[in-house]
Amino acid sequence: MADNRIPRAGAPNSAPQPKRPLTPREKHELRLKKRRRQRRITFLFSAVFILVVTSIITAIIEIPAKIKTDKQEAAAASQLEAQQQEQSQTDSTTQAALGEFGPVKLTDWTYQQPTAAIMSQPENGRVDTSYFDDALFIGDSLTQGFQVYESIQNAHYAAYIGVGPKQLISGTVTDKDGNVVTAIDQILAANANKVYILLGTNTLGSLDDEALLKYYDDFLDFLQPQMAADVVYYLQGIPPVTAEKAQSDANYSNDRIKNINGSLAKMAYERGWHYIDLYSALAGDDGALRGELVAGSDGVHLNSAGYEAWKEYLITHTAYSSTSPYIAGSPYLL
Repeated sequence: MADNRIPRAGAPNSAPQPKRPLTPREKHELRLKKRRRQRRITFLFSAVFILVVTSIITAIIEIPAKIKTDKQEAAAASQLEAQQQEQSQTDSTTQAALGEFGPVKLTDWTYQQPTAAIMSQPENGRVDTSYFDDALFIGDSLTQGFQVYESIQNAHYAAYIGVGPKQLISGTVTDKDGNVVTAIDQILAANANKVYILLGTNTLGSLDDEALLKYYDDFLDFLQPQMAADVVYYLQGIPPVTAEKAQSDANYSNDRIKNINGSLAKMAYERGWHYIDLYSALAGDDGALRGELVAGSDGVHLNSAGYEAWKEYLITHTAYSSTSPYIAGSPYLL
């Protein structure tokens, strides 16, 4: 009897289903997929191969260049070291040859106090004595000697025996003709355009350095506001004394005078004035007043030769001005 039962839904079909043959289109797409996969594999392999080959070639090219550069740097360093050693040997040889006369390299960097000679008015051509037509010389008996010896006859003078800075501020003084006058009156009456000041020699014996410089500074503070604004000022250093005078009286030690002059030079500099290194102009090799310039036995005052040396120094150490009467041969003669 035939089995007419209908199979239940979902029951497995026990018989194997035959594979459906691929259509021509599906076969074509399968071949394309295989080709694309082969091309990707080939591309990746080629890229890796090119990268490896490039790295090898780059290394082959750069290694000799790097070796050359390293050799050049080593040679340059060696050459520089040889040059430094040679320079060091040269410097040592030069220093040994120059000895104390050559330039010396500072090692302790100690500050050196400027001296009066360094801060002084330098030589600046040579002027005719007409330069002093409008000049006033203020000072003591040393300055008064210019009048006595007529070294600079055309200048004006306010010079008094025995005075110091304090007397010129507060007291009366006696001029060369014996007249008792007030110094500031004569100073202002001169109506000078140039002022030369020399004070301090008389004060060495009565005041210490601090007091002397204070009175000096006070006098300059007293004087300058009363003068015309365009006045040219020359502050002259205290001259040296003879070696005998310096040895017999410690107040007149030439070392002390040089120290005071250093302070006067600084005083002039701070005011914008010109400092005249009269000490160097009159001193000998031993730093004392030259014997051929001395008048009498006091070891302080000058004879005619001394004033001539003083005058010579003044006419060759003036502040430059296009209106100055430079004489023939001077570098500033127009």
